[in-house]
Amino acid sequence: MIIKSNPTKDLPVSDPLQEALQNTLPLFAQKLKINHYSPTQFSIPDAAWLFKYVFMDQKMRRELLPSNAAMEAGKIVGEVLQRIYADTIYKLHPVKKKVAPTTNEKISKDAALQEEIEKLKEYVPNDEKDSDKKQKYLEEIPEVINHALSGLKELAVASPVTCERQISIQSPSGFFSSLLPTVGRIDFDFGINKHVFGDPPKESSPTSELLADAFPHKIIELKTKWSRLGKVKKDGSRSFLVSSLPATASFNHLVQVATYAANFDFKVPAYLLYATKDGYKIFDSTNCPHLTVDGMKKNLQIMFNTFRRREKILALHEHLTREEIIEEAAGMMDMNLDHPFAWNGMPPELLKEAKLLWKLS
Repeated sequence: MIIKSNPTKDLPVSDPLQEALQNTLPLFAQKLKINHYSPTQFSIPDAAWLFKYVFMDQKMRRELLPSNAAMEAGKIVGEVLQRIYADTIYKLHPVKKKVAPTTNEKISKDAALQEEIEKLKEYVPNDEKDSDKKQKYLEEIPEVINHALSGLKELAVASPVTCERQISIQSPSGFFSSLLPTVGRIDFDFGINKHVFGDPPKESSPTSELLADAFPHKIIELKTKWSRLGKVKKDGSRSFLVSSLPATASFNHLVQVATYAANFDFKVPAYLLYATKDGYKIFDSTNCPHLTVDGMKKNLQIMFNTFRRREKILALHEHLTREEIIEEAAGMMDMNLDHPFAWNGMPPELLKEAKLLWKLS
């Protein structure tokens, strides 16, 4: 069976506002029904991006691309921490279908864990290996949460705390940016920022205003790491290898943080917090050059360069139909089938369709 991409129907002419917004997009974007990027899209090769984010639409991705135990466990850790700390959480409105800030009623760690861990129990694994991971991660989640909490405590998280703040970056001053905006959602940002990044607060008297200054606005991106599959033991059980804390931060994660920092014009310090079952580690401007203002600006431009390259390829063929643009763009990109993660978890039928697009099947 050949799976066809599912382009959205043309916008109705009876909606002049939506029609006007659509007409502000480049022609290739209008034809391909794309209107933004995300830092996640930067992290995969051009060919995988073309297939997952252009050939496939959001509905196809949600229905056909499987999750995995590590992703689900990471979500649960994040949601437990949000239930504990957040004053405000950005969520998708069930009726309006738009992301909006909602007030969070804080609950205890035990209550949040009990409530959220049921989601992983209900998760249906993709295969036997994923099933083994699910069982292991159910054991590890409480430990990972405890270490993440220790990291947040070290970072002095204090109200007001906002989680999943939705941001959009387009044409920031001083950058050669992409035509389409880059969107994202910040794990944690908190406090009241009273000074520019790099200038420490000066508390000359114990007033309420200066007390707020003691908790400067910070951005925190949380990443979890989980034990990896080991060999099957003689008794048939699965062994696991404990993931160690990273010696250096992932470049893709640093680009993600740079995008969030750009939302605040790089005037807010950013932190990358890793948590495992055995501990936590924090990267910031003092131990990671990529999290200085200059480092984040450089990484943001690197991301824009990737998006600009892809836009130029698509724009070369924007006079063609949607299907023809995708086919011609694929011809200018190496499918890179041996990439370590770009095609991981792709259902066989979709991978077959991708190979057809690159004339490799």
